[in-house]
Amino acid sequence: MSDNISSNVLFHFTRSIDQLKGILKNGFFPHYCPEYTLDINDRKAAAKRRHPTRAAPMVCFCDLPLSLIGKHLQEYGNFGIGLDKKWGIENRIAPVIYTHVKAQTRKLVVRLTAKAAKSNDKVLTNDLNVLAAYTKPFVGPAWRNNHAQRKVRFYDEREWRYVPEPLFLNWKDYVDESKRNVLHKRFEKQYALQIPPDAIQYLILPYSKDENDVLELHDYVMKLYKRRYGRKGAVLVSTTIMTDNCIKEDI
Repeated sequence: MSDNISSNVLFHFTRSIDQLKGILKNGFFPHYCPEYTLDINDRKAAAKRRHPTRAAPMVCFCDLPLSLIGKHLQEYGNFGIGLDKKWGIENRIAPVIYTHVKAQTRKLVVRLTAKAAKSNDKVLTNDLNVLAAYTKPFVGPAWRNNHAQRKVRFYDEREWRYVPEPLFLNWKDYVDESKRNVLHKRFEKQYALQIPPDAIQYLILPYSKDENDVLELHDYVMKLYKRRYGRKGAVLVSTTIMTDNCIKEDI
């Protein structure tokens, strides 16, 4: 048994089998996620339980052992995919930088991103926006399900992110669905991360006595991966399917 506290797998969770099938078919590509940044305007918005001021495009993963993902299943959905961390590293997925109100890193990020907003240096602005997109408070407010949660211990999520283009949208542009969809389609075309058979370690489904979801996903995987990678690749992926009761019984 490994003594490592972190996992060799990056997990991503979603809320339906159709969304999971979509990831397998189209790969991961960034979607806009509104969240409170370190900016003072976001702190004020959170204090008043208002929405964040902007959103960034990202795909999120957690670096947790299988035995500790129970809380994630409740928060983000019971349909999940676990991927070899080597695959994540090769695709520039990286852990976020956690900070807190007293940390030197927090002051630096706030000061530098404010400076970037006024700079004419596009490279500098882009670099600092990337830094901002990968920085998150140790504990703080979260915008989830269209309302503010006051105190979330983000550090427990041990998040990794994929943010290839830190194109922030202010709230007005974010809620413009047509504008958001145009950008999502561009991200899918330019930045989608395909998922080869050997990258998949787990495909997780909620337990059901009729096993319809398991059979549906098995048939889908066999058809999709056989066409793309041959029968051996399809069988390899099909063997990773499991139900969440196996995890819950282990915890």
